[in-house]
Amino acid sequence: MKVYHYTDLNGLKGIIESNSLWATNINFLNDEDEMHHGISAFENTLIHLKDDLSDKSIGILRIAIEGHRLHQARHNYNISFCQNPDLLSQWRGYGSSQGVCLEFDSDELIEALDFGTSRFFSGDVFYTKPDSTLKAKEEILKFLNDADFLEQKNNSAIHEFVGTSELVNSLTPFFKHESFQEECEYRIVIQPETKSDQVCFRVNGLGLIPYIQIKAKQITPHTGLLPLRSVRIGPCKNRDFLLEGIGFLLNCNGYSDVEYSFTETPFRA
Repeated sequence: MKVYHYTDLNGLKGIIESNSLWATNINFLNDEDEMHHGISAFENTLIHLKDDLSDKSIGILRIAIEGHRLHQARHNYNISFCQNPDLLSQWRGYGSSQGVCLEFDSDELIEALDFGTSRFFSGDVFYTKPDSTLKAKEEILKFLNDADFLEQKNNSAIHEFVGTSELVNSLTPFFKHESFQEECEYRIVIQPETKSDQVCFRVNGLGLIPYIQIKAKQITPHTGLLPLRSVRIGPCKNRDFLLEGIGFLLNCNGYSDVEYSFTETPFRA
């Protein structure tokens, strides 16, 4: 699947020169309720599961949700992508700093990135109302009623708790408020094994933003490079000048086969 990462020229320079993508702590993204939204979606669902799950299973789910809230939620890091390669709202966000849109294939990218010992999950974001429960209920029941899970649960008393905790940890980061729906976000969520493992900080207009750097593997079909397919240049004044500089940057760092294009959005940056 094609996915697109919007950034500015400073971001592009950092990505290309380091062969890496920055995963931002989810609590510091543009949605101030980012992690709370996913946890709330699961909590609100509990009361609607009484006809589908035993009291024991609901109790285990409640413990897993609370455990995630207390211990795991603040240590999720996210790399965001869009499924639209020419989205006006993204160009508006980067218009004052010369935006670009980087195209990847999601499977190629996952294969190329070195996550080390960190756990990672990838997929589309679920956009829901704050009090919506339907999507969370669907995902919970799909997992808990899976034949493989049921078999392992019957063979091991602890397996239900471990599996339920895994479900909560892996799914809550993918719930987002419906007002962000036009972003059509695909994300890669990384959960480091050590909470302070390789955490870096950058500064923006709001304050300090924690992130971790996810580099390309040194031994890949791309020989340590990211599998970048194309660069689309956003609204700008000096197209030829900007294109020449971007081409120079990419070629000097081994990205000689990347295609270029310009946005078709008539937005005056």
